[in-house]
Amino acid sequence: MASDLDNPYRTDYPGAGVFVGRRQELDTLVRALRSGRQSIAAVMGGRGMGKTSLAVKLEEELSRDGTTAVHLIRRPAKAPEDFWAQVMEELGARPDRRAPVDALVKAVRSRGIARTVLLVDEVEALIGTAEGRALLDNLRIAWEKLAGWLGIVVFGGSALRELLSSDTSPFLRTARWMPLRGLSLSEAAALMRDPMGLSVPDDLVEVLWEQTGGHPLLLQAILERAVELGPPYLSRLHRAMHEVAEERFHSTIFPIWWDNLKERGQGMVRALALHGRPVEAHERVEVLGALPAPWIEVLETTGVARVESGALLPRCALFQTWIARNHPAPVAAAGRGASEGALGGLLGRLGARPFEREVVEAVAQWARTTVEYPSWSLRGKGAGNERLLPEQHFQLSLLTALCQHDFVVEAEGLSSGRGRSDIKVRDARDSVRRACMEVKLWGHTGYREVVTQALGYVVPEDEFACVVMVDRQERPLAVVYRDQCLGAVVSGFGVEEAEGIAYPAIVTRHERAGGKGLRVYHFLVQLPGDGR
Repeated sequence: MASDLDNPYRTDYPGAGVFVGRRQELDTLVRALRSGRQSIAAVMGGRGMGKTSLAVKLEEELSRDGTTAVHLIRRPAKAPEDFWAQVMEELGARPDRRAPVDALVKAVRSRGIARTVLLVDEVEALIGTAEGRALLDNLRIAWEKLAGWLGIVVFGGSALRELLSSDTSPFLRTARWMPLRGLSLSEAAALMRDPMGLSVPDDLVEVLWEQTGGHPLLLQAILERAVELGPPYLSRLHRAMHEVAEERFHSTIFPIWWDNLKERGQGMVRALALHGRPVEAHERVEVLGALPAPWIEVLETTGVARVESGALLPRCALFQTWIARNHPAPVAAAGRGASEGALGGLLGRLGARPFEREVVEAVAQWARTTVEYPSWSLRGKGAGNERLLPEQHFQLSLLTALCQHDFVVEAEGLSSGRGRSDIKVRDARDSVRRACMEVKLWGHTGYREVVTQALGYVVPEDEFACVVMVDRQERPLAVVYRDQCLGAVVSGFGVEEAEGIAYPAIVTRHERAGGKGLRVYHFLVQLPGDGR
């Protein structure tokens, strides 16, 4: 049995274990920093993706060149003045609080060395304030003034991507952008086989690669545990994987990943899993929501997704299992399994995503309740639709029902004549996802144009729409609705299946600008007529 010190897969501190992969990133940075060309870079990776290991290896390789002085700052101070003191101490010079950039430039020039390189690891805390972000840009100014004498590489997590996306950081707009993704299958095989000369069969390599998504820390921790358990190591891998997942990943690493993904990333992980197949490039907006590219990169650098041949697919089965256990999808948690029942089957065939499923199911539940308890919606006098309470009653009733779910619900006008959709519903996990709803009473002003109105109110962010028509007559509403309301739609549309479903009774698909079709669910809420 190997001792702890002999174990080549050690994970007790960053950079302790074997270094596998990252050859392209390492070579690119070494060339740039030695030549002084494009020698400012930002490396992004999630927890355990190997940022610190890359920084340590980069320091090691650059230090072999006597013309380059390399300084790795592993724990940068949060306060800018303290960070400047760290940098100047590394350079053997005194800090100048009044002119820190000039002091840095002077210190580098006075050293008599061809090139100085600063490697700054874990910059999240430093850039968490406006002062810290300004400091990052001051480093860029010093780099520009020194024109090749200074190289700078910062290493951080998704906060770097957020700063880049915010367009407020000249440093990141100047720097070479380098995201770290999970190891490839061949790199994972090398990590398993090379350090101890293990003959790991290809099928076992693929199993561990799928289970970990090629995440360096996860793979290394499993291998470390297998070696601790002793030979025969291959027979220990499955036990090691489950022990490490339960004892280490489930309580520390996975919760950190989940929190760092934030609501948008969490929603995208769930959407990927529900999609059930790789998301092709042309499907990304439809499946993942508007502007998915930055968040796809966050998912990749966390290790929970991967782009292969242009298609995006979920990775790290261990993490998916943890999500199912600790953060089940709201539909499943509420006992309204989307795959169960006629409505669930319809939504499944239509390929509806979680937000769409949840909203349509919520509206269907409200419609059934309204029909089952009609007295709440009727006045004391009149006949037919004259007994129906005003349109605002049904709008507010539906709005109240939707507010009971995990949605952000907005009311617009409530029949005030301002020409906007009656209700807007947003996904609480991803506010970019939105749907609009239009509610009408049969025979009231504009009821024939209800579908046309709904289509006119949608915006590009709307993923689908719902039309609710309320009626109290002695004849099937669906027949006259198709004739008078759907028949009034000028643009072409396709009627999708909804047989055997009372709510919605009809589902249509309409083409719109940009090539992204809009699905419309038609809920025909027909209360009992006078003769029933």
